[in-house]
Amino acid sequence: MQEGFSEESDITDPLIIDQVINATGKGAYRIVKKILEYIIPSYVEKGILDPAIPTIHLRISGDGLNVGRKVKLVMITIALLDDSINICKPNYHYTTILFPELQELSNVGIVINNTLWNFEFFFSSDWKFLATCLGFNAANSNNFCLWCEITKNQRGNGQNDWTISKSMSSLNENPTAYPGHKLPPLFNMISLKNHVPDKLHIMLRITDRLWELVLQEIKNEGLFNDITRNIIIKEMENLKIRFEFWNIHGTNNWNYTFLMGDDKLCVLRNFNLTKLFDPERAALIKSLWYGFAELYDLLGEKTTDPQYFRLKAKVWCELFLKKTNKDFIDHQI
Repeated sequence: MQEGFSEESDITDPLIIDQVINATGKGAYRIVKKILEYIIPSYVEKGILDPAIPTIHLRISGDGLNVGRKVKLVMITIALLDDSINICKPNYHYTTILFPELQELSNVGIVINNTLWNFEFFFSSDWKFLATCLGFNAANSNNFCLWCEITKNQRGNGQNDWTISKSMSSLNENPTAYPGHKLPPLFNMISLKNHVPDKLHIMLRITDRLWELVLQEIKNEGLFNDITRNIIIKEMENLKIRFEFWNIHGTNNWNYTFLMGDDKLCVLRNFNLTKLFDPERAALIKSLWYGFAELYDLLGEKTTDPQYFRLKAKVWCELFLKKTNKDFIDHQI
């Protein structure tokens, strides 16, 4: 389904691969209704759920894992968005098998202790898993957006109206109703407006891109040498981040330490770019970095106004696409 997409196996140990292949079809599972029957009373007791307002906002999420070239494992979890304090804690995400239970919960709800609970479903994951569950193209396809019909050559046009123009009802009637959609969506009981990209993966992808662009500009200027690399390592040390460069044996290419999420945000907010660029250039890049950090923070605020966020995101995108003398930001997201 993913056109033009290939990836290497995460696990290559033949013993593990053989064990997984032999175990295919023998997995264990937990029923969604049984999980809900167990946890909902405790949420009511804690005051997180109110029987007088019997609607539960249930998040479905998942991801895949390559186990050799022939086997791919998928884990699906549920979590209550109503429990905002614990939504990021793994102990409050419950592994499950969903079909056909979600459809039943969507249609008739569930009765627990004489209360009929209704559900509003949300689906959240990284882009790739979202696309897979929607039966959609790869990210590098001409039609790349899960929510609208914009094409690849329109990405840099700020005059386009970036709104959700597709609907799940249309996909249910015809899985190929929109360009790029090839197979029926798996979670067809969840509105397309409630299919949400995961905040963490958005941050990881964009911060990686911003950092790569800085290194690429240094290389384009012919300044990617031991002096510059040591300056970067020293600045990372000032930020309490372990960071190294190393030469790939037999080549002129260099690799570097992959940063975790918190370290990426620390670099985005605190790295002193004047150590690498002149003040004017550093200020331009820093405004780009700070702008994304602000957008990331706004994504996590319940009080964020969607229209305000939309305007801020558009301004940031225009800055990202802005041409300069060095064409540092003359790229597409």
